[in-house]
Amino acid sequence: MTEQHGTSLVTTGVPGLDDVLRGGLPAGAFYYVGGAPGTGKTTLGLQFLLEGHRRGERTLFVTLSQDRADLERIAASHGFDLDGITIEQVSAIGRAPGLDDRQTVLDTADAELSQAVNRIETLISGSGAHRVVIDSLFEMRLLAHDPLSYRRELLLLRETVGRLGATTLALDYNDGSLGDRQLEGMVNGTLKLEQENPGYGATMRRLHVGKMRGHAFVEGYHNLTVRRGGLSVFPRVVPRDAVDRLSGGEIVSGIDGLDEMLGGGLLLGTTCLIAGHSGTGKSTLCTAYASAAMRENRIAAMFLFEERPAIFRRRSEKLGFRLEEQEAAGKLILEQFDSSEMSAGEFIQTVVDTVDRRGAELVVIDSLSGFLGAHPNGADLIAQLHTLLTYLSRRNVLTVLTLTQHGLLEGENSAGIDIGYFADSALLLRNEERGGDLRRTLTVLKKRQGDHEQRVRELLIGDRSVNVVPSAQVARPHLVVV
Repeated sequence: MTEQHGTSLVTTGVPGLDDVLRGGLPAGAFYYVGGAPGTGKTTLGLQFLLEGHRRGERTLFVTLSQDRADLERIAASHGFDLDGITIEQVSAIGRAPGLDDRQTVLDTADAELSQAVNRIETLISGSGAHRVVIDSLFEMRLLAHDPLSYRRELLLLRETVGRLGATTLALDYNDGSLGDRQLEGMVNGTLKLEQENPGYGATMRRLHVGKMRGHAFVEGYHNLTVRRGGLSVFPRVVPRDAVDRLSGGEIVSGIDGLDEMLGGGLLLGTTCLIAGHSGTGKSTLCTAYASAAMRENRIAAMFLFEERPAIFRRRSEKLGFRLEEQEAAGKLILEQFDSSEMSAGEFIQTVVDTVDRRGAELVVIDSLSGFLGAHPNGADLIAQLHTLLTYLSRRNVLTVLTLTQHGLLEGENSAGIDIGYFADSALLLRNEERGGDLRRTLTVLKKRQGDHEQRVRELLIGDRSVNVVPSAQVARPHLVVV
């Protein structure tokens, strides 16, 4: 248990969730966890109790919807050991036994609801539990004769757990048509889990903290995953939370002609976008900058979306970049991602962790086209990526992005991205037709910090060599940068 501004906080046991909650849940309060089936409510509840048990606290799981065998199957699927977790089953179906004469004048459903709530209160009181999970209130809501009866019983339950000081999670099937808003209004905080099934790829899940009385939290949606081992939450990146480390250093590519065009290197804390057709050398230039950074004893991280690491290493070796040696020395972090199987939040959190925990000073994302194309909500992803780039800038990281353009000679990018919105510097690579041959050309479209050459040069990629040389007259590409 931790404290924030004098308030005791209970850690949840869910990776990333405590970051969203700015340390955890205020202790001794009553919380609502809502979501459709399959969003991970029960798993979250189990992680919450296991965290308490790990800390030596007494824990109680009250189940109205499934028996102990069901819970053990869920736990086994995640590798959880429920030894030490008290599990009690309360039946909310069928007429409750032992109703006295006074109770029989009530509606049958109300009597059953009252008996179920009384049983839960008795279990919590007798257990002395510090943490309680009730799964789920959906069955109790179905027993209520009317909304007033349901609200009255929930108020009594809330008062009981508040008096006992137990931090309680009440899980519920989130369906507005069934009156769950009543519970949301009377609890101390709400966590909502949602999921979306795209036309192709893995289910995308996210979490939203609706409210948290008297306690700060990170607003908005946060992606989450449910895999073996439980839930993991990937907090939305907030640039203002980053410690500003701007230093003014720069990284040169080591390719003389390119460095001349740029008037030197690329400044740390900025973003460079390399756009071009497929096969024009975008990844090669990224590798040159990464290799140059590592020669200066900086750590470089390269995130690939369109090429397997083994092929990338082999191709880079043929160009003279000895990446495997740098990886072995811990200077290069090379990872591949399948964007159809990973949410934007998980990827962004991976990048942030690589910078904050492993000290990367150069980040390469190759490419934006593959990442954005696999997700249906392109506008949201662009906003998330812009937030990431702002965060990396404050952390004094040089970020190099690649972007694939349509066709062979066209000047529009495939994602409709505003280059000025994303980049401090921008390079354009093209295939130019000259005398029946295709040649790679390079143009510096912009560089906010300092002068740059505006002529077109030729990019030569050969066996263990990458060069940028003056070119004969080549028509300037028609592209307006805003």
